[in-house]
Amino acid sequence: MLFRSNVEDIAFDAGSLEEALQDARAFPPTGGTRFTLTELLSLRQQLLEASALADNAGVSEHYAIFDLEIGRVFEQFGRETHGDFGNPQVWDFLTLVLVPDLAARRLGGLIGSPSEKVSVFKRITGGDRRHIFQKLWKRWRVFGPDIVDSGQLTEDDYVATLERRITLERRQLARRVAGAIIESGYTGSARRMYARTFMRNLQQVSGLVRIRDDDADSVRTIVTHVHQQTLLALG
Repeated sequence: MLFRSNVEDIAFDAGSLEEALQDARAFPPTGGTRFTLTELLSLRQQLLEASALADNAGVSEHYAIFDLEIGRVFEQFGRETHGDFGNPQVWDFLTLVLVPDLAARRLGGLIGSPSEKVSVFKRITGGDRRHIFQKLWKRWRVFGPDIVDSGQLTEDDYVATLERRITLERRQLARRVAGAIIESGYTGSARRMYARTFMRNLQQVSGLVRIRDDDADSVRTIVTHVHQQTLLALG
């Protein structure tokens, strides 16, 4: 559906949404209360309004604002149902049924390019680390509003940290790592090298030391140590 060459052809279909809600196979059971049509339409409206904020921004800021505001809406909507948002099929439903038009617009130039079909498919497949919406929700869920809203983390920073389980599954550790990256002072390619080297060193340390996310002092000590080792490695 999202491989069409014309993005404008991909539109939301209210009838398809209602049919999907009546089909037990379309929206997976997660053990919680089933979303109602009214709630989902409300979510869609909030996402459209978030997208409009990006439309009003300059070209250079468009995608950054889109990602920030769309992620904010998903985080707020999912606060009481974050278990549901951990289910890949939920993201399939949201992406392909509730907001296929927004998904297509975000993918932009990737749509319709045969060489990019695999890449596009990964970005609309729930559970994939590169899913266009799920990854935005994860940013807010892991780092919290203060870090995400600050705009101090780059796309490369998010990739370096959230595509690795060691930080994805340890919120306090992830926040400390984000602080180290931000305070490193590096920019551009040097920052990307710092983040990659830092995460590689952190993975090595995790094989020797148990990292408990509920031990703030230990987390702080480990991050400081890894930071120092990273600076030495970078010369």
